[in-house]
Amino acid sequence: MEHHEVTLRDCLCKRSVRVGAFQRYQEVVHAGGAQIFVVFDGDEHLGLVSDREAALFPNRIFADLVTRRPPTPLHEGDAIMHALDRLESEEREFLQLVDTNGDFIGVVSRFSIIATLIEHERLLRSRLEDLLSEYRDELDHHRIAASVFEATSEGIMVTDAEQRIVMVNRAFRETTGWGEDEVIGETPRLLHSGRQDEDFYAAMWQSLKQTGAWEGEIWNRRKNGEVYPEFLHINAIRDDEGEIRHYAGVFSDATRIREMRERLRHLAYHDALTDLPNRKLFFDRLEHAIAQARRHEKGIGLFFIDLDGFKEINDTLGHLVGDRLLQAVAETLVDSVRETDTVARLSGDEFTVFAAIDDGEGGLVAVAEKLVAALNRHFRVDERRLFVSASLGISRYPEDGEDAQSLLMAADNAMYKAKGDGKGCYRFYSATSHGQFMQRVRMTGELRQTLEQREIQVVWQPQVDLASGRIVGAEALARWTGADGRNVPPDTFIPLAERSGLIRELGCQVLERASREIAQVFAEFPLLTERFRFAVNVSPAQISTRTRSNASSGESVDAILEVFRTMGLAARQAEIELTESAFADRSDIETALGRIGAAGIHIAIDDFGTGCSNLATIKQLPITKLKIDRSLVTDAVNDRADREIATAVVGMGRGLNLEVLAEGVEDHEQAELLRRLGCDTAQGYLFSRPLPLPDFREYVRENLRQTAN
Repeated sequence: MEHHEVTLRDCLCKRSVRVGAFQRYQEVVHAGGAQIFVVFDGDEHLGLVSDREAALFPNRIFADLVTRRPPTPLHEGDAIMHALDRLESEEREFLQLVDTNGDFIGVVSRFSIIATLIEHERLLRSRLEDLLSEYRDELDHHRIAASVFEATSEGIMVTDAEQRIVMVNRAFRETTGWGEDEVIGETPRLLHSGRQDEDFYAAMWQSLKQTGAWEGEIWNRRKNGEVYPEFLHINAIRDDEGEIRHYAGVFSDATRIREMRERLRHLAYHDALTDLPNRKLFFDRLEHAIAQARRHEKGIGLFFIDLDGFKEINDTLGHLVGDRLLQAVAETLVDSVRETDTVARLSGDEFTVFAAIDDGEGGLVAVAEKLVAALNRHFRVDERRLFVSASLGISRYPEDGEDAQSLLMAADNAMYKAKGDGKGCYRFYSATSHGQFMQRVRMTGELRQTLEQREIQVVWQPQVDLASGRIVGAEALARWTGADGRNVPPDTFIPLAERSGLIRELGCQVLERASREIAQVFAEFPLLTERFRFAVNVSPAQISTRTRSNASSGESVDAILEVFRTMGLAARQAEIELTESAFADRSDIETALGRIGAAGIHIAIDDFGTGCSNLATIKQLPITKLKIDRSLVTDAVNDRADREIATAVVGMGRGLNLEVLAEGVEDHEQAELLRRLGCDTAQGYLFSRPLPLPDFREYVRENLRQTAN
């Protein structure tokens, strides 16, 4: 083909045309190529762009041009067409240039010759490189944004102003099960579960229109029909004129969070080991049952059940076996009563059952005999056949009491009568069973005398760093030897002390004895790590906001601080432990704990995970440690639910910058699991049983020797 020289101006139209959005592409230049688009605006040369370069522009305007033909005749391009006719080109195609709104911009000519444009080559090539670099940066920005949009773990859905879906990401597709091609053009109604009514959605859209945002929990439906909860945040996206163009919804599947929340709520009212109602739920249900019985003039029977010989099994075979035996007993009790009856575990090996009765004492006897027969047998636990029996005490509403506490005390007294009569049997509450109550009164007197003579002892259970095996602390545990020379278990005398009002004095003496003994240990082993702390259990009744004048009674915080000063101990070396239930009424101890924390004493929540957890309490009070209850540790290796809860507690503790200690660690598998989860320290029979002071000092000596390197 012969090349003809022609000036660019010869090809320009003298009439002015609108350029609209195309002004941002001024001076688009040509770097070479077979096809060239010449763009004109009036008598000004806008630029030259090849096919290859046109494809690089993000709005694809040039790619659209090559497939579009102008109307005939061209309304605003006649002069240009006339000028271009002067070029002796065998291939010409004139296309109308429009923007995305359809407005006319100009005319381009596609032709296969290059006229006298060589003189512009250097300028054009340089300008093109600058422009293409700018567009490449813009493309990179869009590409990064698109990658983040697609890769984020939260589901994202974008709709237009009419609520038609225009874009979804990978997390949306994975969570809902809907493919992109299945939802584009649809409305979010596709996901509605039916759990929220029209008023709910009306309020949502009203909020969006008024404030431009909405967030909350909503139930949606997956493609497979499964309904699930999600946390959803919606924002309205406006243009430069303030008009809403799109809505962007970001959501996360709340199924696991709700399950964990329900699990924690369940634990607040259920025993963690057996999953039976705990003491709190038991009293709530019994009070409700009494109110119903009073209204309808019905009767209620309450059975107080205590296992015979359980302590020996627990002491000789270990707590793990004991716990599994309790679980088997709980299952047996549930299977032995009606669904309308309530079975609860109060503490240790004490259970209760209450039921509405219509046939008087005969009905109670039938239930009691069934329970005794079900429990007086061998239980198979870990390939062992363990025999236990049960002693039952029975009280009746309204004959033996008109409130929950009175009925429980009466059944408790009757249970002691059953034990005194040979165990493995049941007895009704009567005046004669009151003798069992008198026995407890006698024990209370003995405990009072022991405290007056300051004969309460303590033993020490080491606390070990899971990573290094080094001892980093020890818990002081109270021990009491009765008048008959036998050791009274803590789960017997501590409740006795609480009921009799002796718990304050008991706690004060344990604190003093523990402080005196640990001071001797520090003097003998100055190389104990700075991290070492000794822990003492404190009853909520032992802490109050009373004045300094009452400190001698053990009721004030000043008494605790005075003990440490007297023994020459630094506050940072001490740690007080309160059970999780102590925080149920935070107002009663908040000020005292604030003073304790301000003094530098560490504060631990004992038995965490078994009471009514209030996370706000942990955040707002000066808590420094969480002690995971042994019931959550026992089956953590094999039980997924317990492992998930332990994982959550450890994660929460570390997130709040709290130390986490696991109780009841009895084997290496448990210790290794806890270490992997990030648990800091542990105590349990794997490391040592509770030890009297001489044995504990020997343990410390040996541990420091073994971990010296």
